[in-house]
Amino acid sequence: MVTDREHQGKGYAEDAVRVLLRYGFWERRFQKCNSACVATKEASIRLHEKLGFAQEGRVRRRWFLNGEYCDDVLFGLTREEFDAREKA
Repeated sequence: MVTDREHQGKGYAEDAVRVLLRYGFWERRFQKCNSACVATKEASIRLHEKLGFAQEGRVRRRWFLNGEYCDDVLFGLTREEFDAREKA
């Protein structure tokens, strides 16, 4: 998800992802959500962590960006983990 600079840091992405997670876990009854982001995207990593995702792995040298190879960071969030955070 990419947000225009003027809207970054205002919680819009967090709200949007939380709505999608509620739908996936509560309406579609999914057990787990997997996600990934480029390791150099610190804001994306912080967003995943803020939402309760756990780092589950790394795909090394997955992308070639700005003249260098970058890793993908893999994340996972289970229904039980999401429910516990939503109730808190």
